[in-house]
Amino acid sequence: MTPPDDGQPDMSGAPRAGFSAVTRTRFADHAFAVLFHKIVTGELAEGAALPSEHELSALFNISRPVVREALQRLRRENLIESRRGSGSFVRLRSQVTMSSDYVAEKRALLLQNLEFRMAIEPQAAAYAAERCTPAQLQVIEQAVEHFREVAIVEGSAGDHLDYGFHHAVAVACNNHRFVEAIETVEYDIDHGVNLVRYLVRFDHLERSRSVYEDHSRICAAIRDRDPDAARVFMRAHLENARRRMQQKQPLPAITAS
Repeated sequence: MTPPDDGQPDMSGAPRAGFSAVTRTRFADHAFAVLFHKIVTGELAEGAALPSEHELSALFNISRPVVREALQRLRRENLIESRRGSGSFVRLRSQVTMSSDYVAEKRALLLQNLEFRMAIEPQAAAYAAERCTPAQLQVIEQAVEHFREVAIVEGSAGDHLDYGFHHAVAVACNNHRFVEAIETVEYDIDHGVNLVRYLVRFDHLERSRSVYEDHSRICAAIRDRDPDAARVFMRAHLENARRRMQQKQPLPAITAS
């Protein structure tokens, strides 16, 4: 199908990292999905300014009318607000509301995702402890430290960095099927699920500290080439995430023995 005339102007230059050029006919859908994901995972923080329409047009390699359509969809979702003369900004979560039935439905899907991950990721961590290369271990260590800097020191949302850690562990097990599984869980869930994950983030700083401690233990077990400990710590980490989603207290600190 031929895209509309205003869909993709002739623009030079490659998009910046993290913003891929639109290659499908639904240009606005693609731009909306990328911006939505950046907002609900915290990569675009609450109160942050979005790039200007002109910048977004260049980043996505689409025309400004298509950018405006994507931004209008974000406004309908109550995720951004426009300020005259200043541009578009990510709204505070306290300003975003949804029905309790909708939240309950999407929360149930998130719990299903966690159940699937609990069947996959502990073994991925064990394989990473056995198989990871020095370069792969360094990527895991950097992911742990980056999460600490952003989510704890700066106090910003770090869901996208949490995913980066889990993706690095999957890569380090040197079996691409595990990587595919992690990517499927992260990206093949509808935007309503992501929105609920954004809304029901509990006690952000306390949660971030818990996640950082879990990541550190998993990383240390991988560094020590201890697959049993890596498996135990990853499972406990995911169980804590499940309990937080159910608004239960996390498990007490777990040892590998």
